[in-house]
Amino acid sequence: MSVKSPNTSSSVSGKAFDWNVLSMVIAYAKPYKGQTFISLILSILLGLLATVRPILIRDGVDSAVMEGGDLVTLWYAMALLFLALFLEAIGQFIFIYSTNDLGARVIKDIRIKLFGHLLNFRIPFFDKTPIGTLVTRTVSDVETMSEIFSNGLLVIFGDLFKIIVMISVMFFLFDPSLVIISLSVIPLLYIATRWFQRNIKAVFTDVRNEVASLNSFVQERLTGMSVVQLFTREKIEADRFKIINAKHRDANIRGIWYFSLFLPFIDMLSALSIGLAIWYGGLKASNGGDVTIGDLTALIVFINLLYRPLRQLADRFNTLQMGMVASERVLKLINDNSLPEVSGEFSKENVQGNVEVTNLSFSYSQKEVVLNNINFIIPEGQTCALVGATGSGKSTLVHLLLGYYPIQHGKISLDGIELDKWSLESLRTNISLVQQDVFLFSDSVRNNVTLHRKISDDIIWDAAESMGIKEFLISLPGGLDYDVKERGGMLSTGQRQLLAFLRAYLRDPALLILDEATSSIDSQAEKWIQQATRSLTRGRTSIVVAHRLATVLNADQIIVLDKGKLVEIGNHEDLLKAGGFYTNLFEKQFFGRDGF
Repeated sequence: MSVKSPNTSSSVSGKAFDWNVLSMVIAYAKPYKGQTFISLILSILLGLLATVRPILIRDGVDSAVMEGGDLVTLWYAMALLFLALFLEAIGQFIFIYSTNDLGARVIKDIRIKLFGHLLNFRIPFFDKTPIGTLVTRTVSDVETMSEIFSNGLLVIFGDLFKIIVMISVMFFLFDPSLVIISLSVIPLLYIATRWFQRNIKAVFTDVRNEVASLNSFVQERLTGMSVVQLFTREKIEADRFKIINAKHRDANIRGIWYFSLFLPFIDMLSALSIGLAIWYGGLKASNGGDVTIGDLTALIVFINLLYRPLRQLADRFNTLQMGMVASERVLKLINDNSLPEVSGEFSKENVQGNVEVTNLSFSYSQKEVVLNNINFIIPEGQTCALVGATGSGKSTLVHLLLGYYPIQHGKISLDGIELDKWSLESLRTNISLVQQDVFLFSDSVRNNVTLHRKISDDIIWDAAESMGIKEFLISLPGGLDYDVKERGGMLSTGQRQLLAFLRAYLRDPALLILDEATSSIDSQAEKWIQQATRSLTRGRTSIVVAHRLATVLNADQIIVLDKGKLVEIGNHEDLLKAGGFYTNLFEKQFFGRDGF
């Protein structure tokens, strides 16, 4: 059974606004209810304060231009106006700080949850999903989600509340017909906003897809730079990057195009509303209507204040849309319960290491049978070698032993308990794997061999001495503090393998698996590794996967695989006497027949 990777590059929803996604995002703000409530109250108070300014301006203008002038009222109105502006500035500061702080706290929680979720995904998921895409989800997309809180939802609520309050106050203060005429273009604004929302959602989806493609491409090329340079593909890869970058540019330009249409249209409607207010208000005033200069001034200020949040709403919805697109992708990973590994409940501290494989068959797809009816037993403390040509199924068998893939047919038992009943934590605590391609983190030697477990330096040095590699560690600049850099790039292949052996030794596993761990190394490293191998395998169940038969001659039993089938089993002498498949492999390696 293969595990499908989620389509991380497609949008989950084609809706311009998805309430289901929004509700799931808002749920992450529950631990911060108090801060959310304060931000909500501030948005309401700021909306109310915004209506005070036009009223004070009206009173000030009318008091200044009336016959005789009422300077006391003018100064009083101006003093209150400055006070209102000061309070609004303080409120805006607290509101902006609070919403951005809320967004930062929420994305911290989401990012921790997402990364913790990814840590438990099955290995096939990582085999099929570009790492750059996952980096985009964990870093960039989660960062974009914070905008829902800092510049999206609460700010939109504040703007909408401000609009409602201002329109209500306008109808209360002025002639309703004057307000209706002035705001008669609002329906056009609504239609334009809906058009903008629908189109910008598709654009933002394309932008996020292209960002993920860019990250994946750059991550892969930087990781494989030695291959790029070795095969002189610099120009080819640069041209390919230009194409991918151009797609990202085009997606952004489509968004710019919609903004360049929408924002000037709002400005035009704002100017049209002011023109209608002056025209109709002037007509009413000239005809003896109850419209003062202060009323017209206040109405113009109201319209400007009204269209400001209306225009900002486009940006707010833009921000919210970006956050929603990013949220869809992040939440799809977080809420996908089909991808995490399935663990049993059985655990055991003192594992003996008895391995039994019964009628085991496995395939990655229906057309690709990798293992076919495999049967063997490895008693406690014995060393078993897996040999065979490339593609015979050796590494797949190892991955099944580690629980990386679910067992489809047959069973594998450890100490008489089937693997699917074992707790994965307990199972892997008792198994160590050393591979040919050793992965080291950009960290010190100490942290790479202990993996941040609390193991004293004395224990590390004792282990290194017993394995015969203390001389190697001493030769490193800084010893255990030596930084091996990304993927252990400061060390040779053999040196990386030595650290992998030491890492496995410090774990003291009941079952040790060496997967091609002694290939492609120099003679000095091979000498160290042979001694390390003897130290590691002594007294514990060991499985050695190898192409080089010289490394498995002393194994208690040798299992020969060919095209997914177990074709021979026995020790070195018995298999040579049989004159079968193993003998053929042995003669090809040691006598160079058929160019093996």
